[in-house]
Amino acid sequence: MQSKTNKKNLKRVRSFPSDMTLTDNSVAQTHDDCFLFPVEEIVQYPLPGYVAPSSITFSPDDSLITYLFSPDGTLNRRVFAFDLRTCKRELFFSPPDGGLDESNISPEEKLRRERLRERGLGVTRYEWVKSISKKKTIMVPLPTGIYFQDLSCSKPELKLPSTPCSHIIDPSLSPDGNMLAYVRNNELHVFNLLYGTEKQLTFGAEGNALSHGLAEYIAQEEMDRKNGFWWSPDSKYIAFTEVDSSEIPLFRIMHQGKSSVGSDAQEDHAYPFAGASNVKVRLGVVSASGGPITWMDILCGEKDQSIKDEEYLARVNWMPRNILIVQVLNRSHSILKILKFDINTGQRNVILVEKGDPWINFHDCFTPVDKGVDHFSGGFIWASEKTGFRHLYLHDINGDCLGPLTEGDWMVEQIAGVNEAAGLVYFTGTVDGPLESNLYCTSLFPDRRYPLDAPRRLTHGKGRHIVVLDHQLQRFVDVHDSLSSPPRVLLCSLHDGSLIMPLYEQPSTTSRSKKLQLQPPEIVQIPANDGTILYGALYKPDADRFGPPPYKTLISVYGGPNVQLVCDSWMNTVDMRAQYFRSKGILVWKLDNRGSARRGIKFESHMKHNFGRIDAEDQLCGAEWLVKQGLAKAGRIGLYGWSYGGYLSAMALARFPDTFGCAVCGAPVTAWDGYDTFYTEKYMGLPWENAACYEYSSVMHHVHKMRGRLLLVHGMMDENVHFRHTARLINAIVAAAKPYELLVFPDERHMPRPLRDRIYMEQRIWEFIERNL
Repeated sequence: MQSKTNKKNLKRVRSFPSDMTLTDNSVAQTHDDCFLFPVEEIVQYPLPGYVAPSSITFSPDDSLITYLFSPDGTLNRRVFAFDLRTCKRELFFSPPDGGLDESNISPEEKLRRERLRERGLGVTRYEWVKSISKKKTIMVPLPTGIYFQDLSCSKPELKLPSTPCSHIIDPSLSPDGNMLAYVRNNELHVFNLLYGTEKQLTFGAEGNALSHGLAEYIAQEEMDRKNGFWWSPDSKYIAFTEVDSSEIPLFRIMHQGKSSVGSDAQEDHAYPFAGASNVKVRLGVVSASGGPITWMDILCGEKDQSIKDEEYLARVNWMPRNILIVQVLNRSHSILKILKFDINTGQRNVILVEKGDPWINFHDCFTPVDKGVDHFSGGFIWASEKTGFRHLYLHDINGDCLGPLTEGDWMVEQIAGVNEAAGLVYFTGTVDGPLESNLYCTSLFPDRRYPLDAPRRLTHGKGRHIVVLDHQLQRFVDVHDSLSSPPRVLLCSLHDGSLIMPLYEQPSTTSRSKKLQLQPPEIVQIPANDGTILYGALYKPDADRFGPPPYKTLISVYGGPNVQLVCDSWMNTVDMRAQYFRSKGILVWKLDNRGSARRGIKFESHMKHNFGRIDAEDQLCGAEWLVKQGLAKAGRIGLYGWSYGGYLSAMALARFPDTFGCAVCGAPVTAWDGYDTFYTEKYMGLPWENAACYEYSSVMHHVHKMRGRLLLVHGMMDENVHFRHTARLINAIVAAAKPYELLVFPDERHMPRPLRDRIYMEQRIWEFIERNL
């Protein structure tokens, strides 16, 4: 179905003449009086249509569905509950002090919000208390402390207060609901909810160089591992990490915008640059009641480790009967091992070794299977990309593979649930195309027949489906959106996907999107130089207002690994910057080049040792396609991107001066020897082993060819892509006697957060585009 749609779009695009001259937008100004799209609309959150419920969960008895929601359409969210028996919604928890805002959280939590890309205020997370009593209670962490709210009570109870000098980080309830574990002052603690007593479980943390129970920077930013401790299934033990960063040189960030000087105007980060040492991580297990720690036989990141292929502690899982499972990865990202530990002795067994070429991607599909049919004594489901696409496999308790559960030229994304009694696995994936995500089910036990039976689809409607299954595996919540429809929340049957009831719906055209005349982009397919199909998205100006093409064109680009921009999602329709430029008569184009996500390992592998090469060439290919279709004109094409997109914008501008006339580069990596170990080495290898690749991938290597106009945008307190990247590029630009413009935010990090700063940034970007495109 998708390919037919794209062919239709291609025919429509090709109908434009290729010899038309560039439109003078001033001709259409008389038509603009009846339409106003203020630049401030670009930075307003939530985006139109994204006031829908989030963080949706079922209560332990499946009688309630709870979620975060803001009735007034702001970022300030509260907890609501929908009673499935009465079909009534009520407010469950409202922060007594207003909840979280950007001014009342610790520096550590601010950094963690940066890494989570979190913008939400008020309540940002909650957790159900699982208890044998019939009370319905949730735990809500706030800056002032940990609150517990019983549905039958009007007022929440502050169980564990926080203090300005001793913040509570990562609170997590035990599986039985009787205890709360958290990190305070870099040490792991437990609070007994039955007796109201607090106990410290770990000792010896030294400043910020040694911590217990916290995920290190690389784990948070690059490995999608936010936690540093894990409860055992029986609530008796906690596994935790000890992170030692004492051997990592500190990178100092000066607060150049402050009027003060000294220690309060600087911050130091243990940042592992490509080719340098990583932090050392070991894993311990401690009783929830306190006592001696049993250290597992593992030490990641040690320079002189006897086992050379255990650089990163990737994932930690518990299996039934308190079996501890740990995933470790080597430095070159080519070998991942699954280790099984005896928590009483710390001894280990290797139960699975995964080898990947060109690399191994992390996932969260490891799922224990305990019961099942009689002949199966227990084991786990594991996802592997050994066929080129991520698929599910069943393994026994010793790690031996019993066979595949899924197969085909598509990928499994997440395991949504497992019904062991019925022998079914529920998962989300791309069976119906890489631009969509749907829920499917298949047999839990391998079928000896080949090919395997196709999975059964349970979600309806094109687009993206995010699902939450109930505990009894009878129903699921479906959050569904598409290019033509904002998110809606539905309750559906897990038997056949049929609709039980809508929980939250909004009109396909919200008042704000209607006022701003937002139109979904057209999705098209174009061939790369090697024939690979690439997906693009076109935001075409209104021809009645701006005349026929070609138009001034802006390419909105990311282009890096693990990200997909072009998909059938409402997020593309409410790309407010793209819509703003479109309202100004500019054609906006997005293209997912080779190396981007959700197309399989072969598609991703084009990035190996190729940052700034294949990705930039595909973006050029997209620009040339626009020119051939008569939509754009060479030299009147600009680029915009942030982070990797900022890097790729600068590279394309420098490498292809005949095509690209200007670029806005936000927080760009400009030389990969200045970025972190995990991300950089996965794709580029070690600097001394691939010196030529590192040199070619540096923007500075190409600056001498640049003729277009360049705007650099960067926060000087960026702890992810340091301002140093922009400073080094400026040195090269000056040496090459090339012009540039600079927009600096002294008090901002990787992306400006205050509304004032974001508005100012968008105004300056538009002025630059208007002058130079």
